[in-house]
Amino acid sequence: MMSASLPFLSACRATAAALTLALLAGCAGAPPVPARDARFTVPRQLHVVQSAAGQPQQDTLLVVQREGAALRWSLFDPMGVPQARQMLEHGQWRNDGFLRPNGQARNLFAALIFAWTPEQDLDAAYGAGAWRSRAIGAGAERTLQDRGAARWTVRWTQASQPDVFSITNTDGVTWQIEPLREQP
Repeated sequence: MMSASLPFLSACRATAAALTLALLAGCAGAPPVPARDARFTVPRQLHVVQSAAGQPQQDTLLVVQREGAALRWSLFDPMGVPQARQMLEHGQWRNDGFLRPNGQARNLFAALIFAWTPEQDLDAAYGAGAWRSRAIGAGAERTLQDRGAARWTVRWTQASQPDVFSITNTDGVTWQIEPLREQP
């Protein structure tokens, strides 16, 4: 009887170890958030177009709003179906509702916080030397460094349009961001 349960116990241990490693890997890959609450205005409604090599473009709608001490991030497809809902409170992300975790959406949300953080607050938020900024023609570019490589690069093509920009991450995914325009 004892020898029949050994393979089962070994399988359970192997499964538990694999799940533990997967959870730890998920935590290690979590996108950075500022060391203190970001100072930017909400609510915001955005049109986000995601593009990546070999993939069709994806249009989404993002709503960011304050709810008590938290920021609620809600991402919808063009038909209004929720794709991701997250809450950021005291520097910690958590799911909002019953949607599966969406790591790529959480990465977008964290990148937007970086883009919206005023330049004079970046050292306090992300650490001195963790970011770079430079002027490019009529626009600007800002990069958050992660172990010597660019985690996110934010580009504004026109300084006169600070709410219109793009974010490119290390995986080559680019999000085009602009305020949602209401149609009459």
